[in-house]
Amino acid sequence: MIKGYRKTELSERSFKVGIFSIALLFTAVFTVHAQDTIPQTEEFILAPAPEMGQICKLPPTDINRNYFKKAEERYRKMADNEVRSANFEITYVNSCSDGSEWPSQAQNAFEYAMGIWETYLQSEIPIRIEASWTQRDENVLGSAGPTLISRPQNGEPDTWYSIAQASAMSGVDQLEGNQFGEEHDIVINMNCNFSDWYFGTDAQTPQGFIDFVTVVLHEIGHGIGFIGTMGVNEDAQTGSYGLGDNNWPFIYDRFTEDGLGNELLNTNVFPNPSVELYRALTGQRSGVYFTGNDARGVFSGQRVPLYAPSEWNGGSSYSHLDQATFSQQQNLESALMRPRIDRQFAVHSPGPVFCGMLSDWGWPLGSSCLELVGAESEIFVDSQYTVDGLDFGVTNVGERVERTFEIENLATAEDPLSYSINIDNDNFVISPAGLASGSVDPGESVMVTVRYIPSRDRIHEGTIRISHNASNAASPISISLKGEALRADEIARLEDNYPNPFNPTTTIPYVLPETSDVRLDIYNVSGQLVQTLVNTQQGEGRYNLQFDAANLASGMYFYRLIVNDNVFVKRLLLVK
Repeated sequence: MIKGYRKTELSERSFKVGIFSIALLFTAVFTVHAQDTIPQTEEFILAPAPEMGQICKLPPTDINRNYFKKAEERYRKMADNEVRSANFEITYVNSCSDGSEWPSQAQNAFEYAMGIWETYLQSEIPIRIEASWTQRDENVLGSAGPTLISRPQNGEPDTWYSIAQASAMSGVDQLEGNQFGEEHDIVINMNCNFSDWYFGTDAQTPQGFIDFVTVVLHEIGHGIGFIGTMGVNEDAQTGSYGLGDNNWPFIYDRFTEDGLGNELLNTNVFPNPSVELYRALTGQRSGVYFTGNDARGVFSGQRVPLYAPSEWNGGSSYSHLDQATFSQQQNLESALMRPRIDRQFAVHSPGPVFCGMLSDWGWPLGSSCLELVGAESEIFVDSQYTVDGLDFGVTNVGERVERTFEIENLATAEDPLSYSINIDNDNFVISPAGLASGSVDPGESVMVTVRYIPSRDRIHEGTIRISHNASNAASPISISLKGEALRADEIARLEDNYPNPFNPTTTIPYVLPETSDVRLDIYNVSGQLVQTLVNTQQGEGRYNLQFDAANLASGMYFYRLIVNDNVFVKRLLLVK
């Protein structure tokens, strides 16, 4: 969905996370201060996203990197919507001081970047972006951040998540009806005064230009959660973390440690606030690292270095990958979240490291990310489901039918199995929604319940696609789904026989939404009973009864179905 309108003044949202300069590309560190948190439901707590502590500008890099990483081939072909496991919606805002509006090429590049992210994430809830074309200082390309933060019930205790991730994890649209009046999950501002944009989508950025798609991909990355709460007081030389009345950290913070292996949230080592934490955040304790298992798994088993210069750069330090490490040729595929961008550089993918971090945070992943994460896990889904599928039989509109299947990580596996489930028909849903993605340890399994809740009286068919990071099977694994619904008040449905006219056999179809007493009779035109085909109790389902009239004379006959004292009659014609 695309919208557009004009604003004459910049919103305060311009000062949220994610300032993106040419040299210091991106900023995502917050001022740590108390926020009022307001319980929304029993499932989650919602609060305004914090504002950014500092806007940091560094000289632009003069490096022409000459590195190009295109989007995945299946996305570039744009022919298969099945790869889209998330849906982004955008509202364009025009607020440039010179009156200029979003260039059509810039909009095309922005939507191309959103489409890439739609294959890497899994979310039943739309991710809504407000994108402003606005004036920024010469060295600032843009800014971005979540509008709200949330603590979903199925997340880590006492931990904040971006609202987009919280909605994706819980299956509940936490933005809808919020008391803060926010209409978007993410706000992004792009510099309308920058003259060296490259708006192409082919990842062939010319010398001296900055790739717009790469910038947008990075900014969305901050909006979906590449953010931490760590900050410093330069005057006191103390570091601190946490947001809200209870000083809860972001999920990102729970995976960070210093170079000596001490968790930054360990108050025995790093009181909050403390000089010790300041020293860690400024790299004086042998650096800062991200330690999630999935991120390490795609980084040769090593901790992932974060940006920790000796002089704290608010909006740049900590909430980015290390600039030097991810400027090395072998790491450029994962260089999207560096704090600086080179000219003639394009990376149209989050990269394996970012996908691993998303997996560690519990972000439900789409197939593109799961394939990059990879692992020595071994998935098993019984062929009963992959061959025969799940048949939900017959029910009435508004009713629900449940079926279950099992996802197992074999005991011979060495790593946890990460999986994500996508269904292409809205009449079938995973229950609870939190089981749509998850992690399964070796030797363990998870039972997944699928609900069929038909909205219309018809036959519904769909496909479950289980994206995974296992090494023993192709991803995704598919399971077919089928269910049939009658109207809400329909006791049974008697359908036309086929063929009709017939000689000498025909099929009489009927449908039952529940177990019923059933009688099916054939009568001639004089009302005489010719034959009883069924006279018993039958379970719900679709039935196709064969009627053989070889011993009958040509002519008109009637077939009458009685279901729990309800009578249905149709006619058939025998022609010999």
